[in-house]
Amino acid sequence: MAGTDALLAATLGTVSANPKVDELLSRQIAIADLQIHDMRREDRVRHWSLRVRHISDVFKLSFELGAALVFLALAIFVATAIWTAAHDRALVIEAFNVPSDMAANGLTGQVVATQLESRLAWMQAHTDTMRAAETFKNSWTNDIKVQIPDTGVSIGEAYRALVGWLGHQTHISGAIWRAQGQLNVAVRSGAGTYEFIGREAALPELIAKAAERVYRDTQPYRYGVLLMEQGRPEARAVFRDLALHGPANEKPWAWMGWGLMMTGDLKGQLEKERVAASLEPALPNFASDLADAEFNLGHDEAGLAASRKTVELFRRQQSIRQLAPHAAKILFVMKSAAIAQILGDYSAAVDFDRRLAQQPEYYRSGQTGAILRSLDLARQHDIAASLRHDPGAASTLEATVGYGLPPSLQYLRSALLERWREALSTLLTVQRLPVLADPNVKSTLPYNFWPWLADAYAHSGKFPAAHALIDRTPVDCYLCVRSRGKIDAQERHWAGAGYWFARAAKMAPSIPFAYLEWGAMLMAKGDLDGAMAKFKVASGKAPRFADPLEMWGEALIAKNRSDLALAKFEGANGHAPRWGRLHLKWGEALLWSGDKAGAQRQFVVASPLGLSSAEKVELEKVSAHL
Repeated sequence: MAGTDALLAATLGTVSANPKVDELLSRQIAIADLQIHDMRREDRVRHWSLRVRHISDVFKLSFELGAALVFLALAIFVATAIWTAAHDRALVIEAFNVPSDMAANGLTGQVVATQLESRLAWMQAHTDTMRAAETFKNSWTNDIKVQIPDTGVSIGEAYRALVGWLGHQTHISGAIWRAQGQLNVAVRSGAGTYEFIGREAALPELIAKAAERVYRDTQPYRYGVLLMEQGRPEARAVFRDLALHGPANEKPWAWMGWGLMMTGDLKGQLEKERVAASLEPALPNFASDLADAEFNLGHDEAGLAASRKTVELFRRQQSIRQLAPHAAKILFVMKSAAIAQILGDYSAAVDFDRRLAQQPEYYRSGQTGAILRSLDLARQHDIAASLRHDPGAASTLEATVGYGLPPSLQYLRSALLERWREALSTLLTVQRLPVLADPNVKSTLPYNFWPWLADAYAHSGKFPAAHALIDRTPVDCYLCVRSRGKIDAQERHWAGAGYWFARAAKMAPSIPFAYLEWGAMLMAKGDLDGAMAKFKVASGKAPRFADPLEMWGEALIAKNRSDLALAKFEGANGHAPRWGRLHLKWGEALLWSGDKAGAQRQFVVASPLGLSSAEKVELEKVSAHL
C-alpha cells in the first residue's frame, strides 16, 4: 500500500501523498529561493562596495602621493633657492639717482646703470686669465645685472631678501648731479664711494672711469691682468699691493702677476715666482711660471724639476679646478713638450708641438706650437720635414723666450748641416730684429742668444769674438757654460773644455747635453773610451735621445768594433729615422762588418736626407768600397 501511494505521488508531481507535507515543502523551497536571491543581491552590493572602496583608496593614495610630490618639489625649490642664494656672487648695479631733466630726456637711472654694466662686462670679457672665475673673492661668474626696483611682495623680492641674508652679491649704487657747471658722477661699492667730475658731454668717459674703479675694487687681480694686457705699467703696483696686503687666497696669484710685470728683471721675476709657488704648491700654473723663470736664467735643472711638477699636478684633476679648462690644457701640453725637449725626446716633443698648434689660440700658443714643431723636427735631424713645417717666423725668440732653444730655425738647420758661415750670418741678422729691443726679450739675450752667437763665431774661426761674447755670460747658466766648453773644444783647449763640461754636468745632472758634448770633445781628442763613457751616461739619462747612441756607434767604429756599433745605430734609428749621418755611419759599420748589401741599403737611405758637404764627400769615399 505504501509503495502504491509513493508511485501515485510521483506520478502526480508531489513529494508525498499528503497535501500538507507538499505545501510545507513548497514553502521551504520558496524561502530558499528568496534567500538565494537575497544573497546574490548582497553579493553584488558587496562587490560594488569593495570596488568603490578600492577606487576611494586609489584616489586617496593618489592625493597623498601628489601632496608628497608637491611637498618634495617645494622642498627642492626652497633648498635650491637657498643654495643658489648662498652661492650668488653676482654684481648687482642698482638704478642711479639722476637729475629729473636727464631722466625726462631718457637718461634714467636704469639707463646709466645699464651703461655701467656694459662697460664692466666689456672689461671682464677682455681680461684673459687662466684663473677660473669662481676662485676670485668677488667673482661675478659672468653675472652682472641691473636691479630695477618694483613694488609689492613677489618671488623675486623674496629671493633678493634671501640673497641679502645668505648670499655674497656685490651691490653698486650711484648718483649723478651738477655742481659749478660740471657733472659729478658718484659710485658707491663696498670699498667706498668715488666721485668723477667732468663736462656733461664727457659722461661716457666718466662712466668708463667709474667702471674701472669698480673693477679694481671688486676684482683687483683681474684688473691687474687687464692693465698688463693693455701694456699699462700701473699693473705692477696693483699686483704688488695685492701681494703684500691682499687676502690670503689672492696673494699667490698677485705674486705671480707681480713677477710677470718685472719687465727686464729676470732675477726679480724668479724671486716673485718662487714666492707664488711656495704659497700655492698644489696648483700647476705656479709651478709652470716658476719653470719659465728658471729656464730664462739658464737654470735648466730647476726648470726641468718645476716642469715635471707642473705635469704631475695637471694629472691630479683636483689640482686644476681653479684653472680655466682651455688654458690648463694648453699649459699641460707646453710643459710636456718642454720636458721632452730638454731630455732629447724630440719624437714626443714634435707630437706635443703639433697638439699645441691645434689648440684654440691662447697667448700666441698656435704660433709657438708651429715654431717648436719645425725646430724639434730639425733637432730630430729631419731637415726636410722641418722645412715643410716651417711657419716662416724669422726668429724663435718672437714666440719662445727662454728654454735654451736656438734663436732661429734657419740658424739651427745651418748648424746641423755644418754651414757655419751661413749660421753666423743668420744670427747676425736676428741680432738686428726689432723684437730683440723689447725689454723682456733683451734681458734673456745673455742666457739664450749670446751663447749661440759665440758658438757660431768659434765654428767660423772667429775666436776673439767668441771669447769676448761668451765671457759676458753668467756662469750659473747651463747653456752658457756648455758654450764655453764647446768654444775651448773648437780651439783644442782640452783641459779648459773638460773643466766647463764637468761644471755644466754638475749644474744639471739630469740633462744629457753636457755629457754628450763632453763625449764629443773627448772623441775629438782621441780618448775613445772616455768618450763612450760619457755617451753611455747621456743615453742613460735620456734613453729616447738618438744623438748619444749615434756618437757611441761612431766611437765603436773608430775602435774597430763596427759589429758592436750596429746595435747603437739601430737604437738611434728608432728615435731619429730620418737622420742622414746616422744612416751613413750605419752603412759604414755594416760595410766594415762584411754586409755590403746592408751597407748599400743604408747609403741609399742616407743620400737624400740632408747631408753636410763633408758627409757627402765621406759617402762617396765609403761607397767606393762596395
